[in-house]
Amino acid sequence: MKTAIATSLEYLAQMLGDPHAQIYERLYRQHPEVQALFVLDTDGSVRGAMLQTTLETIFDYAAKGRLDSLSLGAWRSHHLAYDVNPELFTRFFFIIRDCAKAELGSAWTADMESAWIDLLLQVRASETE
Repeated sequence: MKTAIATSLEYLAQMLGDPHAQIYERLYRQHPEVQALFVLDTDGSVRGAMLQTTLETIFDYAAKGRLDSLSLGAWRSHHLAYDVNPELFTRFFFIIRDCAKAELGSAWTADMESAWIDLLLQVRASETE
């Protein structure tokens, strides 16, 4: 079932190419305060690296069926220096899922939903580790 996550992201890429713009648009719409954090990211490289790292974490989970909580915790700690609290950090994973779900529409399956719920529960649980 974890492969359903990878499949959802592959479909997203097929539909949008690079989903970067749609994901960050959704992030800014839900959390406008974070736009200021990227003011110096004029070429988008920081946002690109952030999305790439998040997607790598998601694909790693999909391949192994478990979350790398140690790496995720280190990345979360790094974001504390930018006043990104653990809940907001976790929201980025939800935003990626929501973007995929919205774009896939009727192609979104029950297996995708279930696999993403499991991942998001694990990401949320790792906030306190």
